[in-house]
Amino acid sequence: MTLLRTTTFAIFSFAVSLGPARAAVAQNVNTQDMDRSVRPGDDFYRFANGGWLRTAAVPVGQSNYGTSAMLMEKTSERVRNLIQEAAAARPAAGSVAQKVGDYYVSFMDENAIEAKGMTPLADEMATISAISNRTSLSAYLGTTLNSEVDGLTANADHIFGVWVNQGFRDSERYVFHLLQGGLGMPDRDDYIDPSPKMAELRAQYQAHIATILKRVGLADSESRAARILALEVRIAQARAPDADAGDVFKQNNPWKRADFNIKAPGIDWNAYFTSAGVTDQPEFIVWQPSALTGTSALVGSESIDLWRDYLRFHLIEHYACVLPKSVATEDFAFYGTILSGTRQMPDRSKDAITATNGALGQAVGQLYTQRYFPPEAKTKAQAMVADLIGAYHARIANLSWMSAETKKKALAKLDALTIGVGYPDTWIDYSRLEVMRGDAFGNMRRAEAFNRLRNLAKLKQPADPAEWRIDPQVVGAVIVFSPNSEFFSAGILQPPYFDSQGDAASNYGSAGAGIAHEISHSFDELGNMYDSQGRLVHWWTAEDSAKYHAAAATLVTQFDKYCPFSDLCVHGKQVLNENIADLAGLLVAHDAYVLSLKGKTDVVIGGLSGEQRFFLAFAQRWRKVQGETVLRRQIATDNHPPGEYRSDTVRNVESWYKAYEIAPGDKLYLKSEDRVGVW
Repeated sequence: MTLLRTTTFAIFSFAVSLGPARAAVAQNVNTQDMDRSVRPGDDFYRFANGGWLRTAAVPVGQSNYGTSAMLMEKTSERVRNLIQEAAAARPAAGSVAQKVGDYYVSFMDENAIEAKGMTPLADEMATISAISNRTSLSAYLGTTLNSEVDGLTANADHIFGVWVNQGFRDSERYVFHLLQGGLGMPDRDDYIDPSPKMAELRAQYQAHIATILKRVGLADSESRAARILALEVRIAQARAPDADAGDVFKQNNPWKRADFNIKAPGIDWNAYFTSAGVTDQPEFIVWQPSALTGTSALVGSESIDLWRDYLRFHLIEHYACVLPKSVATEDFAFYGTILSGTRQMPDRSKDAITATNGALGQAVGQLYTQRYFPPEAKTKAQAMVADLIGAYHARIANLSWMSAETKKKALAKLDALTIGVGYPDTWIDYSRLEVMRGDAFGNMRRAEAFNRLRNLAKLKQPADPAEWRIDPQVVGAVIVFSPNSEFFSAGILQPPYFDSQGDAASNYGSAGAGIAHEISHSFDELGNMYDSQGRLVHWWTAEDSAKYHAAAATLVTQFDKYCPFSDLCVHGKQVLNENIADLAGLLVAHDAYVLSLKGKTDVVIGGLSGEQRFFLAFAQRWRKVQGETVLRRQIATDNHPPGEYRSDTVRNVESWYKAYEIAPGDKLYLKSEDRVGVW
């Protein structure tokens, strides 16, 4: 999917130049992890990481372990402590700490949840039972319109979802993007794949539906479950293939309000949009027209009784985590064990942390950044980003594969690019969200309504490219191609990758390369689909594209030769886009590092020059331990190559040869004409 690209649990860091006194204690110079017995020109990955690799092991229950996993563990523990501290402290009423703490405590209070039983659902169940015709059904469906979507598909309990974002052709305003939904199982193929394995899964899902219906005392639950599954199969048959989400041009289907009655009969669209609160919206973008027309037809053709049962089941499913244990355990039995292979329910506190983050993401983010990411850290991160942008200006101006006219467009896009670091300048105002201790169901319900209305309110506002798309405490980064913006959370800006008082060389080699990698995607085959304002348009020429691919062919050949097993090599074409971004990131980050020195020579730390530490940090970004099965699966399916070979990107950079005195005869040595020059 190319409209929004998320790098979660990524490995980035940030820094600024230091004087010698502070550099001596920098937390981001990991010389203890090296193996200096290895020649850097023969195996730079093990030269940089050999000490760490000798002792690292994959923890029980995980498939791999590396720097990203370590950072995730550290950050998760920090977030847990912050939330639990807020829960114990009983802070001032109405404060973000009070809302965070009370949300968590209420979710953890299983006794209160058990005591209330299924009564929190009573009013909603009565509303569903009162549905008597297509108009009231359509009106109810409008109230379920979901503004929290996953992968640009609505959650199961909503037949459609909405993503409020700028238009594909109009960058000035937010538009209502309507998305397919309605399925209880993750994929369309789960419903239509005729294989015995999928048939068994459908049978297990039907049994799960029946069990849930029994929990609320509905008679004839087995027959009801069979009919609900049959309805979802028909919804799945109308859906667009999940793979289509990767072609954003297929999703650009603008519909006027009047089009819905003509193109998608079945739903009473007046009732639907009125209850959804968007009657004054003049235009919509329908991502998957077949799903919209097919599901709408089912609303018109299937019985009201069937739709009531469908809605009852999905209502229970949606709130299972804040309902009695008999419901929650059955929910886990299917989604946790059967679908995901997890044998034991996680500690409830983990689910409580996840739920609190989901409901009050930026409130938790405020607590996190107050303690772990002060304003001066953000200022220093922004200074590094400015160096990277300056380096990109120079690189783009000198690209051999871009025409002069294309360079103008690329530089305009670079100048318009919004990059957020750490946390938003303006936080979400949660003052109107009521969080009550002891009311887990009500808190979840009110938080959903708050977030839904906040998103829909954006439809009356001008589009804001600086709108934050990731919570600060998440370890990750997000690229939003439309609008033209990128965000790097405070969660990834911490030691050992971000030491705000640390070594510039190490941080530019790690963080700088990571951020510059992501920026490069705005100018490659992905970014070529969006202009400087995030509007959908190809801005390369055919000649640009031909030259780009000709220059990249050498990188394909280079990675085809990396073979971790005698019978398996990396597929250079499969990983090409990420490899080009790695190369661009490394080259631009090095340029930015040189800019940051302002003509001075960096200090020596641990016997390593600044240039050597820069490349060392790049190689240490990619360290990971994983078993053979996992590595083989990665090579077969992932568009990212194994970390060992990503670290070998240094082979294409002249400065690396100079820093480590790499010479002909070294195993990683490449003749100058064999080094890739895309960027």
